[in-house]
Amino acid sequence: MKLSLAWIFDHIDANWKDQDIAHICARFNAVTAEIDHVHTIDFHMNNFALGKIIGLTENKFQVFIPEFGPEPDKKFVLTGRSDVKINNYCMVKREGQNITWGSLADFGVDKGGLLPALDATDQDLDGRWKKSFEHEDIVLEVDNKTITHRPDMWGHRGFAREIAALLNLRLKPESEFLVQRPVMQFDTQSKATHSTPFVIENKAPEICKRFTGLYFPSVQNKPTNIFVMSRLLKVDSRPISGIVDLTNYLMLDWSQPVHAYDADKITDKKLIIRMAHKTEKLHLLDGNTIELANDDLVVADSKKPMCLAGIKGGVDDSISEQTKAVFLEAGNWDAGVTRKTALRHKTRTDASSRFEKTLDPNLTTQAQMRFVKLLEQFDIKATMAEEIIAVGPEAREEVIEVTHDFLQRRLGAHLSEEQVVEPLTKIGFKVLKSLDDAGKILYMISVPSFRSSKDIKIKEDILEEVVRFYGFERIKLELQKIERRPFNLTPIMRLRKIKAYLASAARMTEQQNYAFFDEEIVNTLGLTPEVGGHLVNPISENYYRLASSLIPGLCKNLRDNHMQYESLAFFEFGRIWKPGKAKTDPAQERQELSGIFFEKRKDINFYEAKNTVSELLRMLGFSVSGLTFKKPEKTNSWYNIYQTADILYNNQKIGTLGKVDHLFLRKLDVLPESDALMFELDGDILLGTDLATKRYEPISKFQETYIDLSLMVPVTITTQTLQETLKTIDILVKRVDLIDFFEKAEWTNIRSLTFRVWLSNDEKTLEKHEIDAVWQKAVAHVEQRGVQIRA
Repeated sequence: MKLSLAWIFDHIDANWKDQDIAHICARFNAVTAEIDHVHTIDFHMNNFALGKIIGLTENKFQVFIPEFGPEPDKKFVLTGRSDVKINNYCMVKREGQNITWGSLADFGVDKGGLLPALDATDQDLDGRWKKSFEHEDIVLEVDNKTITHRPDMWGHRGFAREIAALLNLRLKPESEFLVQRPVMQFDTQSKATHSTPFVIENKAPEICKRFTGLYFPSVQNKPTNIFVMSRLLKVDSRPISGIVDLTNYLMLDWSQPVHAYDADKITDKKLIIRMAHKTEKLHLLDGNTIELANDDLVVADSKKPMCLAGIKGGVDDSISEQTKAVFLEAGNWDAGVTRKTALRHKTRTDASSRFEKTLDPNLTTQAQMRFVKLLEQFDIKATMAEEIIAVGPEAREEVIEVTHDFLQRRLGAHLSEEQVVEPLTKIGFKVLKSLDDAGKILYMISVPSFRSSKDIKIKEDILEEVVRFYGFERIKLELQKIERRPFNLTPIMRLRKIKAYLASAARMTEQQNYAFFDEEIVNTLGLTPEVGGHLVNPISENYYRLASSLIPGLCKNLRDNHMQYESLAFFEFGRIWKPGKAKTDPAQERQELSGIFFEKRKDINFYEAKNTVSELLRMLGFSVSGLTFKKPEKTNSWYNIYQTADILYNNQKIGTLGKVDHLFLRKLDVLPESDALMFELDGDILLGTDLATKRYEPISKFQETYIDLSLMVPVTITTQTLQETLKTIDILVKRVDLIDFFEKAEWTNIRSLTFRVWLSNDEKTLEKHEIDAVWQKAVAHVEQRGVQIRA
C-alpha cells in the first residue's frame, strides 16, 4: 500500500518537510509495521500544461494551450479519446515538438489510461493551475501483511495517529475533518423523513453490522479536482470524476470505503441489504457481468441488485455526467463473507481489501461527515438531508482492566506509570488509574472502537501496545532455559512398530486425510455420521465437520484408486472427535487406527485379515490369551453384520473387524464382484495400554510336536470356540492355530477348518501313545459339539 507523507501530515500539527524521514521510517519499522520502500516525488511540471477544448471535428480536438502555443492563436489539434467534450479542461504534455494528452503513466501509475477532464477556469490556463497540483511528496510503501490485524491503519488518518505518537507531535482532532450532522438511528429498517425520502432495510444484520446513508437532493457534478487528482496519482489511484474521486479520496484518507448512487435511479427509493438470488446478474463498474450466488451479499432496490456489497458497485445505478442527486452509502460488512465473495467472482478491490480486515462500524457515520467536509473543502455545491440515516447499532468502547504488576511481570523489566499511560493516550486510548484490593496499581483502559473492532480484546493486547512503544530492542536478550526430563517413549515406539508392520508385513499403504469429513464422499455413501464438532468459519464448504471416523476418508482413497489396481490395502493412523455424552459436553478427541483391504475380482479371506490384526496386537505386546473376537450387537453401516466381529482385549472392546457390505461397496462404483474388509482399532489403547513386560523364558530342551485336525464345522460354531475347546483337552496342549479354511457354495451350513494343535512336555520327549491319547481326546471333544473329522 502506498501512502503520501504530505497527506499524512494533513492530520498532524507539523510540516512534513521539516521531518527526518529516515528517523520516521526507523521508528515506524521498530514499533508499528514494515515500510518496504521510500520514494521521493517531484513531478517536473514544466512539460505539462492545461488546455481547453474549443472545437471537435471527426474525433479531432482543437485545444487552446496558452502555455505551449506559438503566438498568436496557441491552438493545437489532438486525437485519440472520446471521454471529453467542448469546453472541458484537460492536462497535456509536451515531448520535443509533440503535444499529447496527459496520462496516468506520466505520473508513475501502473494503470493505463488518460487523465480525465479537470475542474478549472480560463484563468488557470496561464499556469496558475500548477499551484493546486501537489507535485512534491514522500511516498511510503508499506507491506500489507504487517497491518492485516490493524484495520485502523488502512488510511492516512490511521498512519497519522501512529506517526504523531512516535514523534510526540499533536494529532489534529477529528472535529477539524468532520462536519457534524445529526444521526437518526434505527435497528434493521429505517423510515422515510421529510428530508430523506429513502428507506433502508437490512435483511442480513449478522453480515452487515451497520449501514448509513446521506441523501443529496442536488450536487454539483464537477470534473476532477486538480489537487485531489495529484493526491490520488501519488498513491496509484485512478482519478475519474469529481464526486467519484471524492469517495476514493475519503476511503484513502479515513479507511472507510463508501459508494455513491445516482439517487434518481433507485427504484421505489428503497435500499435493501440482502443475500443475492441465484438467478440474478450484476453489471459491475469495471465492465464485467457476474452471475450472483446465494452466498453473495448485495445492496438492492425494490427490483434489482445495485452493488456487490463491500466490493464493487453496479454500472446501472452509478454516478454519470447526468447525475443530479446522490445517495451516499457507507456500510460495515462481514470480513469473511466479503473475502469469499471477492474471491468467488475474482473481483478484489481496494474496498474489499479493507472490509476483509474488520473495519470499525462507527466509521460509517464518520465517513458521511468527512464527505460533507470534502465537499466544502473542494468547493462542490450541494444540498443535503438534515440527518444521516443509520441502520444497525453503534460500536461501543471496550473497557479492559489490567494491573501494572501484570504488565511489568510479563515484560520482565521495570515500567514507570508514564511508560504505560502516555503511549496509550497518544494512540487514542483512555486510561483511568486506581488501586486494586491488594493496593496495587490498576488501569481501567477504554479502547476506542477503531481498535476494539478487531485487535484489542484482552489484557495481553494492552501489554503488546505498551511493549512496542517501550521498545523491543530494550528487552534484555536472554537464552531460554529448557528443562529436559525423561519421558515415556512407549507410544512413539509403538506407533513406529504399527506403521512398519502394516507397511511391510501387511503390505498396506499409509494414507493421510484431512481431520474433517469430506462432505462429498459422505453424501455419496449416504452416511449420517455422528459429529464431534464443526468449524464456525471453515476455509472450505466441503470440509467443516470434524471426523468421528477415519473410514469415510479411506473409502474416498479407495474410490480414487481402484480403477488402476486389482488389489488395494490402505491404513491410516489419525485423530478423530467423538461427541460428548450430553449435547453440552465437549467433543472427545481420540486416536484411531483404521484399514481397508480391497480385491477387485475375488473374495477376501476374513481369517487372513483377522490373523493380520492379531499379529499386529501380538507384536505390540498384547497377550494372545487376552484377545477375543465377539459377534457385535451393533455396527456401523459399512459392515456386513454377519461377517463382522468386535475385537476385545481382557473383555474390553478395542476395535472392530468385518467384511464390507456389498450394497455399501457398490456406492464407490467398483465392480459387482469386488470385495472389501475393514478394521478399526482404538489408537489410544494401542499406544497407551500398560502391558506386562515380556521376560525371557528358557526354551524347553525337549522338542515340540503337533497334530493336525481337519474338521467339517457347522457355521453356527465359531472358530474361536473350537480353539478354546482344543486348548483345554489336555495339559500337554500348548497352543492351537487355525492353518486352513475352506468353503464351497454347495456347503450351505458347514465349512472346512484345519487346526494345528501343538504339544510338548517340559520333562521329557513325548511318546507315540501320549500323542495318540491327545488325538483321541480332541476327536471326542469336537464330535460332542456336532463337528465331523475329515482326517
